[in-house]
Amino acid sequence: MPAFIRRSGRAGAVAGCLLFTSAILGLSTGVAAAAAGNLEPELGGVAKAPPPGDHWFMSIGFFGGGSLFDADTGEMQGKLNLSRFSSAVALDRKRGRFYVPATYYSRGTYGERTDLLVINDQESLAPVAEVKVPNKLAAVFHRGVIELIGDRFVGLYNMTPAMSVSIVDIEKQSFVGELSTAGCGLVYPLPDRRFMQLCGDGTVQVIGLDRNGAEASRERSARFFDIDEDPVFDLAAPDGNGWLLVSFEGKVFQVSADGGIKVSEPWSILTPEDAEEGWRIGGDEPFAYNAQTGLLFTLMHQGEKDTHEEPGTEIWAFDVAHHSRGYRIALAEPSGAINVSRDADPLLYVILGEPSTVNVHQARTGHLLRTISEVGSANRIQAF
Repeated sequence: MPAFIRRSGRAGAVAGCLLFTSAILGLSTGVAAAAAGNLEPELGGVAKAPPPGDHWFMSIGFFGGGSLFDADTGEMQGKLNLSRFSSAVALDRKRGRFYVPATYYSRGTYGERTDLLVINDQESLAPVAEVKVPNKLAAVFHRGVIELIGDRFVGLYNMTPAMSVSIVDIEKQSFVGELSTAGCGLVYPLPDRRFMQLCGDGTVQVIGLDRNGAEASRERSARFFDIDEDPVFDLAAPDGNGWLLVSFEGKVFQVSADGGIKVSEPWSILTPEDAEEGWRIGGDEPFAYNAQTGLLFTLMHQGEKDTHEEPGTEIWAFDVAHHSRGYRIALAEPSGAINVSRDADPLLYVILGEPSTVNVHQARTGHLLRTISEVGSANRIQAF
């Protein structure tokens, strides 16, 4: 607060008026000088974001807003305008677009509902188009709610609680239709305009689209996990032409769909000694996988059965090809979410604390490279 405001008595009031009057006169003089051409006016501008690099990630919180960071420098690159119910985005590098599933209410938290796919320009991060979709978008705070399917369509996961997927044609910027997926949820893309879903009966489902975005095929796997005894996490990690799944008890499955759905024989991340010590996988985003190196990362804690939502106190790294653990990282404080970049020299991202920080590790060795402190109240990380 300026000093003259704090003065008491008539002298203080007079001094305050004089200072205020001087400020107004100075401002008027400056405006007049600028008008006369004596001063060069400073004009505002709009910064452009560079193309997203291999080590870009987005931190997402419960209250909307996605902050984009370059993990190589720790610098923030910009912020996407998300709705309070947006939990992931899809990056279209070919078109230079970010696609955001968004739910808005006319009165903020209530009123008429509008669900949209918002198309944002990659350079300005500003909305450039909207596509109205059915008011069914799932607010489940999960990265599997939106994905690109092929190079022309976007799939959006719905839950009302009936489950379905809305298909949007991003070339025409139009809603194509809604596919009923009763008992199966989320959107995990596969080659040839197909996507995989996880189903409550212990199977996975694969749906294929035709050139217009309509359903062309649907296939269901055999049952390979028990939803009561040992369900898989609804999170899936991309594995080249398929997806990697992990169960609550630490079994790892690899699913592909070349010539029919194939599910690998599972292997366990836990040795008998680990199980005896009570180690379990857990968290909001409890594992991440880099397909180019074959490295799997899991958040681990010691707990009883059904503690799969507990944050991790350690990170374990595994060589999937050899089913072997490479290293362990003891965390300074528990973490509920990790992710890893998708390139051949990957970085591992770990959310810690409140307000949140993100630790960036060299994924091959576990070496801590840097800590990014200004990420807000982030509880999820999306890697690009």
